Amino acid sequence: MPFRADELLKHLPIEIQYQELKALEERDRCHILAQARGRALCFGLSLVMAAAIAHPGINQWFESKLQLNRITGINFSTNTDEPKSNSRIADALVDYAKKQNWEIRTGQGKYNIFYVQGMSPSGIRNDNTPNQFNDSRFLVEVNPTPKLVGAWEASIEPGTHYAKKPMNPKGTAQIQVPGQYKAWRVGKHKNRELALVQVAPVDIIRDTNRNGKIDALDEKEHSQIGANQHSASDQKFVDDASAGCPVGRTSKGHQEFMGFLQQDLDYKNNKNFVFSTGFLAAKELRL
Repeated sequence: MPFRADELLKHLPIEIQYQELKALEERDRCHILAQARGRALCFGLSLVMAAAIAHPGINQWFESKLQLNRITGINFSTNTDEPKSNSRIADALVDYAKKQNWEIRTGQGKYNIFYVQGMSPSGIRNDNTPNQFNDSRFLVEVNPTPKLVGAWEASIEPGTHYAKKPMNPKGTAQIQVPGQYKAWRVGKHKNRELALVQVAPVDIIRDTNRNGKIDALDEKEHSQIGANQHSASDQKFVDDASAGCPVGRTSKGHQEFMGFLQQDLDYKNNKNFVFSTGFLAAKELRL
């Protein structure tokens, strides 16, 4: 019959028994401390998550740290909506485009560009507060079903800098939503950044009363205004990053976006290929 550990301990010298007992006590103490630390850590994380959900400012900081320029899964939001799956977002975008009779390019390696106003890359709607990157830039491949290739934080509205100091005396311009425009070619924005450069007119609205909002008093035009699709160079707020250009917030995200477009089959066959881009409001999507 095998001996138990405590029975074997009785047959050892007193000094060794003492050392073994002290070692057992130390292991028990460490185990209790580890459990306490684990409970404290879980409680602390719960408090942080609750604060992030309840407070818009903390929530915005968390979203930037969790790199919402790509779809990664769960995101903090003040909105009660749940993050949407990549397939649901892609399906909703293509379904909307079909209903609007927009061009939908199909086949592997052909990318459709969308900007959604008032929605994060995770598919969560927001209040579209001015001067914030609360819009989204999406790339969708349809082969044969819609697939979300990329999703990044963006803004399709000018920042407060140009809302207050427009480059045009008639007011700051903004591309009209909804609408799809075949108007962009791969090129350089201000000769320093690879971007989609506007090469054809689009429908725009000018903030003629300079209140930073689009309303019934503003004027509509069909013109070419240099609304290039470029990056905001990691700015926290839109500010002077856009005077009416559709911009992606981060440099890294913009490089990813342009990397996909440079691999687009139509672009590889024709470097002068003109890309279409669809603009719509989050409320138009069925998610």
